[in-house]
Amino acid sequence: MRIEKYFNCTQDEIDARQFNFFVGISLGNKYFSKENIEKYILWALDKTKDDVAILIADEIHAINYEVFDGYSAERAASVALRKGTEIEVMINEIKNSLPKEKRHLIKIAKWRDYKESQFYKDSISVIVEEFENDTEFHQYILDIIKENFKKRVDGFGRDKLDRLAAYIIDELPFLLNGLGLEGKNYNLHPYPGSSLLDDLWMGLRQKTIFPELAEKLKIINKVAQIEAYVD
Repeated sequence: MRIEKYFNCTQDEIDARQFNFFVGISLGNKYFSKENIEKYILWALDKTKDDVAILIADEIHAINYEVFDGYSAERAASVALRKGTEIEVMINEIKNSLPKEKRHLIKIAKWRDYKESQFYKDSISVIVEEFENDTEFHQYILDIIKENFKKRVDGFGRDKLDRLAAYIIDELPFLLNGLGLEGKNYNLHPYPGSSLLDDLWMGLRQKTIFPELAEKLKIINKVAQIEAYVD
């Protein structure tokens, strides 16, 4: 694995197996081929403290179908869930190809599972309220959208940008406090890329940006991320 950046962790901590890994699979990221997902899983299994969670960002991807493809909310949700199921089948194929003693170490979660976690429930209303009432925070989220999508959002009005912002808002809780799943916290996230979003969650953790929001969020868990690419 080639690691370009470390956020809130060091290589020594990773080598000492101090984190439980979770791999977030974005439906719109073409980097997540079956081959690359398998390499992430195998590497994470070798480095994780206990086991590895795979988080399939299915339900949330409906936002992109609505904005970029013009799907109705109902169709967007249906397509996103179907695509998520296809990825789940792929991950299970990878899982079942592993030695039997390794298979139970892989936990598969959908976006609905993540939203059931207490970390999510405790944070999401606070973040939404801040987005609606703090113009500086609102603009920061829109800047993340513009950086991520570049020319694809040129000419977009406020309604479309705000709809895309819902994606960023919805994923912030797990970047701040980790993925709570089956009574365990998964707290290191390898991902192929970095953006202003990483500056945001790291700044909130360190209370260097939007310190009042950071206080309201009551961030209690150590969570780390690495910008990592398969060899």
